[in-house]
Amino acid sequence: MAAHRAGFGIRGDDGRTRRKKQAGCSPEEVTMPRGHAAAEQCDDFGWHPRGEIDPTLVAHTTQHSRLGFGHAWSRSAGYRLTAAPSRTYVVLTIEGGFEFEVGGSAVQTAPGSLIMLDGAVPTLARTLTQTARFVWHFEPALLRPEHTRFAYGEPLTTGGSALTALMALTKSMLSAPPPSTEIARAHVATAFESLLLGALEDANPRARELAPHRESLFMGALASLEAHFRDPAFSVARLAKDLAVSERTLHGAFNAMGTTPRRELERMRLAEATRLLRITWMAPAELAMRSGFTSARQLQRALNRAKAGAGASPDARMVQSSSPRA
Repeated sequence: MAAHRAGFGIRGDDGRTRRKKQAGCSPEEVTMPRGHAAAEQCDDFGWHPRGEIDPTLVAHTTQHSRLGFGHAWSRSAGYRLTAAPSRTYVVLTIEGGFEFEVGGSAVQTAPGSLIMLDGAVPTLARTLTQTARFVWHFEPALLRPEHTRFAYGEPLTTGGSALTALMALTKSMLSAPPPSTEIARAHVATAFESLLLGALEDANPRARELAPHRESLFMGALASLEAHFRDPAFSVARLAKDLAVSERTLHGAFNAMGTTPRRELERMRLAEATRLLRITWMAPAELAMRSGFTSARQLQRALNRAKAGAGASPDARMVQSSSPRA
């Protein structure tokens, strides 16, 4: 397994070096916070420590609003994961194992296993022995629990080049300065989800509902939407033209994932309106234009559609409070 080749060489913030070796690998050395300092990083990351802090705990994380990367090692540790309905947690166990209590049901992971956890479901975690792991959280587009064919809360044994690339991306994000713009962060989030999807496909090669062309078209369409949604003139027709496909083909790729191009375009624009309101208050017309809507009335209609779905999200309610009535 590729996961088994990912060695952990760990140096705590007291300057001492810990090297975790596994068969057939060359350990690498990483400077990471230790003990209570590491527990604080875990807490900020959405993994809230429970019980006594393990003094051997070492962890290194980095995150922004869309995505978080981290890896850690400890002899024993317990956590409560932050409840976040829009968030998905992912854990790759390198050595040792976890027991997760997901919505009251217990599930265990073993070395080389990958598990996705729905942020909307109450989740507790504890290590079963000394455990090394990669951890991530992100806001899914392709892998939303209500749309994806891949099961949440069930560990999958995985490996291969996609998983190796996912770990390499994580190590790079932990060692280099973070992306400096929202556009750059969106592209990194898209790349992460693509690699995760590849690792899941490797783990379960028979679970393929989408043809490769549809998958690549969907990913390309999401990248184009991320790049252009702030332009009020950008439309589904323009998206299809930019991708050199018919609107029917474009809708087919989105329908296979349980969504539509228009819905994703509105979702991105509403998320941008929320982001802007968190920075400063602005008039509804300006808010609409800066987030990609042609008018405050169009923004209001999008809010109404969001409310008519599965209830207004916290983001939608925040924008609603600052927008005009239709």
